Amino acid sequence: MLAAAGREGQAAAGEREIPLDRVVGSASGSSKISEFDPGFLPRSPRMRQRWMRVYTTMTEGGDMPPIDVYKVGDTYYVSDGHHRVSVARTLGRKTIPARVTEVRTRAPIGPEVDPGALLRAAEFKAFLEQTRLDRTRPGARLECSRLGRYDEILLHIAGHAYFLGLERGQPVSLEEAAAGWYDNVYLPVVEVIRRHRVLEALPGWTETDLYVEVTRRWLALSEAGEEAGPHVALHRLADEGVLRALKWWGGRRRPLRLD
Repeated sequence: MLAAAGREGQAAAGEREIPLDRVVGSASGSSKISEFDPGFLPRSPRMRQRWMRVYTTMTEGGDMPPIDVYKVGDTYYVSDGHHRVSVARTLGRKTIPARVTEVRTRAPIGPEVDPGALLRAAEFKAFLEQTRLDRTRPGARLECSRLGRYDEILLHIAGHAYFLGLERGQPVSLEEAAAGWYDNVYLPVVEVIRRHRVLEALPGWTETDLYVEVTRRWLALSEAGEEAGPHVALHRLADEGVLRALKWWGGRRRPLRLD
């Protein structure tokens, strides 16, 4: 759909103050969107507690990091910082500091179009153009519900290409590395996720979302010199509370277990 609008690319535009009345939506996945109403007010008690912590920090003059936004035309879509936007609006502020990524199109995109879906589709298209996984592994289904994760996966593939090159004594193309990464890295992690039926407890997430979260913790454990691997990383994810707060699997009254 962005291609139909003449998408010409995207580029980091640095940090700046942006007008809050131009922040019109969320570019995050469905789980994030469901946590806020159209006015960026939190829906659930849990989210309201976090909202109050941000409110206290901002009213007492504490430092808050800039939000992350995508700029499409003259409007902005939040990828990280929904609570800060909500609190700033409540406080009557006119602007908010933001790290801006500009998405350029030849034709304007109307307000009826979901920009988050467009941006995610554009990221996936760019990912496939570089890796050609849709050609080398036609059955591959890599779907991310949050922006920026395809770029993170590309770094994994680039690292896989580097180590394959060392092993073979010659450079390995990104296309070949992507196929090897899919077979030998991605699928084994996804198999662990499927075995534990984690997605039943995380509506709105995808297997690829969880792959990214698991591998982040896998890398952190390895760098800390601790026992690592997908099983250990999944337990770490649970220990951090990402899964622990979800007490029942798939509507069945069964405690959450990862062993």
